[in-house]
Amino acid sequence: MSSFSLVITVLCATVGGSVIGGAAGYAVAVNYQPKQVIIRQPTSIPVASESNRGITADLESVQPDVQYCPTEDEVFIHAVEKVKPATVTVLNHTMFGMSSGSGVIIDSNGYIVTNHHVVDGAGELEVVMSHGGTVSAQLVGSTARFDLAVIKIDAKHVQATATLGDSSMLRQGQRVIAIGSALGSYRNTVTSGVISGHNRTLELSDGSYRTGLLQTDTPINNGNSGGPLVNLNGEVIGINTLVVRNSSSRSGATAEGLGFSIPSNTVKVVAQQLIETGDVKIPFLGIKYEDLNPQLSMENGLTVIEGALIIEVLRGTAAAKAGLQSDDVILYLNDNMVNDEQPLGQQLLQYEVDETVTLIISRGGQKLEISVTLGIRPNDM
Repeated sequence: MSSFSLVITVLCATVGGSVIGGAAGYAVAVNYQPKQVIIRQPTSIPVASESNRGITADLESVQPDVQYCPTEDEVFIHAVEKVKPATVTVLNHTMFGMSSGSGVIIDSNGYIVTNHHVVDGAGELEVVMSHGGTVSAQLVGSTARFDLAVIKIDAKHVQATATLGDSSMLRQGQRVIAIGSALGSYRNTVTSGVISGHNRTLELSDGSYRTGLLQTDTPINNGNSGGPLVNLNGEVIGINTLVVRNSSSRSGATAEGLGFSIPSNTVKVVAQQLIETGDVKIPFLGIKYEDLNPQLSMENGLTVIEGALIIEVLRGTAAAKAGLQSDDVILYLNDNMVNDEQPLGQQLLQYEVDETVTLIISRGGQKLEISVTLGIRPNDM
C-alpha cells in the first residue's frame, strides 16, 4: 500500500446501478448494422482524342461503392440500447431498512446477476425493471468470496436479456460505458470511460482480499453495485463491485477514477454454479503465488516476465503431490498463457474439482510440463 490510505466503497445505495464497455476503434467490427449508404465518388473522364475516340465510359460502372461507417456516438448508443433493457434496480428490504443496487438479466428464465453485498441479509427482494414496474425476486445463491449473487424473477416479466462476453479479450484503453441507478434514484444513468487495468487486487476493511478485478475510470456511484460492464458489441464483460473514493490526511492525495469490476469470465462460472447448486466449489492448486511482472522478474533474477511466481507450496495439496516447487513460474495452464488478461485464479475457475490439467512451468530457466489433479479450495482460504 502506498503512503496514503484508500477508502474502498461498495456501490450500494440506501434507497439503485451498472457499467458498460468497448473500444471506439471497434466501430467497424461491432455487430452494429446500420442501413447501408452508397456514396458516389466523382470520376474524371478524359476528353476524347484520336487515340480514344469512339470509346464510351459507363459512368455508373466506375463509381466506387463506400459502405457507411457508424460514428462513435452511434456505436455507443447501440451498445447502451442493447443492454439498458436488461439492466435492473435491486431493492433489498431488511430489518434495518431498504438498500438498493443494480443487476442484469442474463437469461429468459429470469435469472439476474448482482453483487453479494447488494442482497446480503435479504428479507424481501424486489426488482425495478428498466421499462418501469416493480416485481418480486427470490435469492438463488450468493458468495461473499466473489461478491456475486444470483436472484430470480418470474420469466413472464423478462423483456430483454444480456449476453456475457469474453473478458480476457479486453485491452487497456478500451472504451467502456456505465449504465445504472446512480445514488439509487437516477436510474438508467449512462457514463463512459476506459479499461484502466487488469487483474487488480484490493484489501478490504475486514482484512480479506478481492483479486482478479478489472479497473475502470468510468464514473460510478453508490447504487451501481451489481450492474454490468459491457463492451461495444453490447456484451457484458464485468459486474461492478467496488470504488476507491479518497485520500490521506497526511499527503492530501485524492484517489479519482478508481472503479473495479468482476470479469465476466469469472461471473459465468460462479453464476452457473449458483444456479445449479446454490454454492460455488473452487478448484485448488495449493500454492501461494504472486503475479509476475518485469520488476518482480528482475528482482528474482528470472528469465520470464509473465506468469504466476510460486512463493509457497502448501503441504499435502495437489501442487505438492505434482512436484511443484517454490520459485517455479507457471507460464501456461492447458495451453492458455497465464498473464494479467488471463490470470491463474480466473483460469482455474474454468475447470472442475478432481479434473487433471497440464501446467507448463519455468524452473531454473528450463521449461517443464507437469500434470496436476485439482483439489477443492478450503472455505478458510
